[in-house]
Amino acid sequence: MLLKKQRCRICKNERSVRPCPRRGGKEIGWSCCNELRRDLNCPAQCSYAPRKDASQASPIPAFKADSNTEFQQAMKLYLDLWIKLPNPALEGRTPLACASEDAAALFGWLEKFQYPANFPMTYLLDKLSLAHAGSPEPESPETVAMAFLDDVIAQEWDQLRRHTANDRDYPGMAKLYGELLSSIPLLRRLKHYRILHAGAGDDGISALVMLELNHKDDWSMILSSAQGSWRVKQNFKGSPELYYRQNKLFHQIAGFLSRRELEASWDSISGNLEFFPDCADLYYYRALYWQLQKEAEKCAADLKTAIALDNYFTDAIFALAVLYMQQRRPEEAVPWLRAVQSLVPEHLDAQNNLAACLAELGDIKAAIALWQEILTRNPSYEPARKNLDTHST
Repeated sequence: MLLKKQRCRICKNERSVRPCPRRGGKEIGWSCCNELRRDLNCPAQCSYAPRKDASQASPIPAFKADSNTEFQQAMKLYLDLWIKLPNPALEGRTPLACASEDAAALFGWLEKFQYPANFPMTYLLDKLSLAHAGSPEPESPETVAMAFLDDVIAQEWDQLRRHTANDRDYPGMAKLYGELLSSIPLLRRLKHYRILHAGAGDDGISALVMLELNHKDDWSMILSSAQGSWRVKQNFKGSPELYYRQNKLFHQIAGFLSRRELEASWDSISGNLEFFPDCADLYYYRALYWQLQKEAEKCAADLKTAIALDNYFTDAIFALAVLYMQQRRPEEAVPWLRAVQSLVPEHLDAQNNLAACLAELGDIKAAIALWQEILTRNPSYEPARKNLDTHST
């Protein structure tokens, strides 16, 4: 349903997302749905009809929604009505009248009930003019996605990185990230967006937000809270189906490269960058393609892009360091090898290569110390033993 392009039959503006029994089954958008259902007159057979709490644990009915953004709007529209309606639990008075007569009593009554975590309590208290400490709207995948796209609309390309988990202080990476995102045609033309659907992943730390850009194009965003707060992980030009397709795509490209099927590799990578425009893995695979073509500078450029898109992409960082070593540029390899070490302390190949670079740069003492440390941790690691034997004589 979300992939259909027709507009809401009521407003003719927003994307239609569901049939409405009150409009003869015509497809409508979720904003128009909220405008209708706030009066609680939707037929019970509609799955989006508000449901009253039979247990009396809450004075507010439950509103099913496809995103937190939709839920917030539905709740606020309903609360605008609710505060002005006579309430049997308040002896037929309205919540608004009770608030003006005895604010403390109404506040105490409201405190007896349970509310979902995303209930707009601050909005309700403000509407009732009840004093409260106040609290900012909690961060969610949708608020982060919207902040990201607001910066896109403002063309604040250098601000986009702050909405991601890319916080490593690698030289030039912040600028490169902004440059790459600004090169995506659909984002460069962005004037308007609307959330269609959002949901959390089964792992508890991932979420997907689907949007419509410029009243036309499908766009999806994957976010992660693996580092403690919600951050943009990846964008897709299209539906969430792309997210589930990409692992198969990566496996296919890796197979092409391993068999040195270069034309098939290039076609698969190039043909999918439009749909996965900020995919670090695709740039990494393209770097491997350039490596097979012996195009070292293009390989380095794509590895840097992959790292800019994912500061924690250890394989890309290590590959860039190895490329510099192959070009006899140890001074450029060292910072990237140290980066690998900081991310994966047990990465013995990175530590061994770091020692080799330091030895080439003349710091034999530091190199020997690193090789000795490797052998203390893993006595069977032969490359370190050979290097140590070579440089100890």
